[in-house]
Amino acid sequence: MKNETSIFIVGGGPVGLAMALLLDRFGIDCIVAERDPTTTEHPKSRGCSPRTMELFRQWGIEDAIRARGLQDNSVVFSFVDSIAGHEYGRTRQAPNLGHTPARACLVAQDAVEEELLRVAEKSAHARVLFSTEAVSFGESTEGVTVRTRSLADGNGQEWRARYLVAADGAGSQIRRDIGIEMVGPSMLAVVANEYWRGDLSRIPAARNTAAFFITPKDPASRSSTILNTNGRDRWLSLFAVSPDQKYEERSDADVIQFIRKQTGIPDLAVELINHTTWRMTRQVASEFRRGRVFLAGDAAHRFPPTGGFGLNSGVQDAHNLAWKIAFVLRGWASERLLDSYSVERKPVAESNADFSLGNLVRLPLVTEAIRAGNPDQIAFRIHDVDNHLHSIGQGLGFVYERGAVIPDGTAPVPFSSRYYTPSDRPGSRFPHQWVDLARHHSTLDWFDREFTVVAGPMGGEWLEAGRKVSKQMSLPLNLQILPNPNPNDGILMGLRGAVLVRPDGHVGWRMPWLPSDPARELAAALTAVLR
Repeated sequence: MKNETSIFIVGGGPVGLAMALLLDRFGIDCIVAERDPTTTEHPKSRGCSPRTMELFRQWGIEDAIRARGLQDNSVVFSFVDSIAGHEYGRTRQAPNLGHTPARACLVAQDAVEEELLRVAEKSAHARVLFSTEAVSFGESTEGVTVRTRSLADGNGQEWRARYLVAADGAGSQIRRDIGIEMVGPSMLAVVANEYWRGDLSRIPAARNTAAFFITPKDPASRSSTILNTNGRDRWLSLFAVSPDQKYEERSDADVIQFIRKQTGIPDLAVELINHTTWRMTRQVASEFRRGRVFLAGDAAHRFPPTGGFGLNSGVQDAHNLAWKIAFVLRGWASERLLDSYSVERKPVAESNADFSLGNLVRLPLVTEAIRAGNPDQIAFRIHDVDNHLHSIGQGLGFVYERGAVIPDGTAPVPFSSRYYTPSDRPGSRFPHQWVDLARHHSTLDWFDREFTVVAGPMGGEWLEAGRKVSKQMSLPLNLQILPNPNPNDGILMGLRGAVLVRPDGHVGWRMPWLPSDPARELAAALTAVLR
C-alpha cells in the first residue's frame, strides 16, 4: 500500500508523541510509527521540568500529568543506609520564586506517554501506528519515502512524506542510516534497572522523597539507588553492573533479597514488574538535521539521567521544530528556516549534557564522605547536591544566540544553572507575568501557533503596525499590550517598545522604542526571522 502524509515520525515515545501533538495543533497531518505494541511499561525517565510543564499546561494536560506524579515538595534526595534505616542527610527543596505558572513535577515517563497518547488519539491530523517498524527510507528533492512493516501481521506499507522526524531513541537506526555521528563518551557505566511494586507506606519519607541513595553500613555491600515513581507503591532500583556481567541470568529471588536490603525491611512483599539494563553515555549528535531528516530527543542527544534533562530536552526539541515545519509547509517561511533547528537546539543539548555529567560526578563524592564517616564532610557534599536539583536556570534560562533570532547588540544575561534571570533579550524565553488579578492567565499563554507582537502600554502604534504587516504578508499575528513591563522582571522593551515573540515563546526580535515607521521595522524583522 502507498500512503501520503506531510510528516513521518519514527518513534512513539514522549518526543514522537509530543511532535505529533504539536503538528496537530498547527493542522499538519502526520504519522507516528512505533515498534512497541503500546506506550512504555517502564518508568524510564522521571521528572518534567517547569518549561515542559508550561508546554503541558498549554496543551491542556498539565493537571492530568501532575495527578500521576509525586505530591508537591517531593523533589528532594535522601542519603541513607536503607530506606527504613539511618538517614545521613537530605537535600533542600528548591525555592519557588514565581518565575513560572507551572512548577516542576516528579512523574514517570510511562505516565507522561499515556497522557500524551490520549491527546494524540483524539487528534484530527495525527495517527499513531503501534507494532510498526520503519524498515527503510529514501530521500528525494520532493520528500522522503518510508517503508514500514507491521510486527503484528508482517504486512508492509510505503509512505511518502515531506519530512522525516527521527525520534527513535538512543540507538536510532535513522541516525545511523544517514551517517550522523554521536560525539562524546559512549560508555560511562552499565546500569541495571529493577522496577518493582511494594508497600512502603509505613515509612513517612517514602511519600515525599524523589530518590533514596543507599550506602550500606557494610563497606563490601553495593551502593545503589531507589527512585520513587508514584509516591505510593512503585519503585525503581538502580545499580551499576560490570560491562561483562551476565546480569540477565540473575534470579528473581536474588533481586527480591537485594531490594529488601535496600529498604531495610526483611519481610517486605516485593512484586517484580520488569527490568532492563542500559548504557549511560554523554553524547550529542554532530548535527540535528540532514536533508529532509531531523533528529529529536535521544536520537540527537544522550545524557546521564542525573538532572532529568533527557525527556525534557526532547519535548523541547519538538516544540522548537514543529512551528518551523508548519510555517514552511504553510508557505509562510523559507525552507532555510529549518536550518535553525540544529543551530538552536544543539548548544542547548551540549549544555544539558554537561550539566547532567557534572551531577553524575557529585554523587560518588557523597558516598565517599559517608564511608569516611566525617559529619562535616557528609553535610558539605549533600549540600552541594542541591545544585543538582535546584536547576531552574538550566531549564528556563537557555538562550538561542543564533538561528531564527535577530541579535540587538546587548550583552548576554549572566547564566547560572541554579538561578534563572528573566529577560526579553532576543533568543530568550519571554518572561512569565500574570496578566489578570486572579492569576489564571500568563503572558506565556499568548505564544502558541502564531508570532506575537507584545507592545508596552504606550506602544499602541505597534499593534496598528502589526495589523498592517499581517495583511501585507498574509501572515497571522497575535497582538498584545503588556500593561506593566517591569525591568526588574527582565522586561526591557519599555513603555513604547515592542518584542516579536515566536510561536515557541522565544523572543525573535526586540525594539525598545517607537521608530518613525514601526510597520516597516516589524515587516523587516519578520522577513529576517523567517528568511
